[in-house]
Amino acid sequence: MEKPAHQAVGHQQLYSGLIRLHVLHHAAAKPVYGLWLIEELRGHGYKLSAGTLYPLLHGMEKRGYLRSVEERSGRWTRRVYRATPKGREALSEARERVRELFGELFEGRRGSKKVKADSFR
Repeated sequence: MEKPAHQAVGHQQLYSGLIRLHVLHHAAAKPVYGLWLIEELRGHGYKLSAGTLYPLLHGMEKRGYLRSVEERSGRWTRRVYRATPKGREALSEARERVRELFGELFEGRRGSKKVKADSFR
């Protein structure tokens, strides 16, 4: 079910962390490129333009979560992104936090781990 455009835009900042986790998840599994990510994320209900996705990818690369290289395919060149060891480590830690949050949101469980406030910076 598609959300009205005003709802999707209004919650964009809230979803930005989820989008980054999607990117890391896929970049850890295989090399990915921008158009593929845009289409993959669209399948999950996120409507990102290239003007939104590429700065996100560049920021993740600058922070050391992704590494990119240019690859040629015939006459075309595309930038391909892969998760770095730091990105894989961050994804592993995020999985635990998402699992705990999922338990609270959907299974009625209270989280058993205490999370330091400064760990979100």
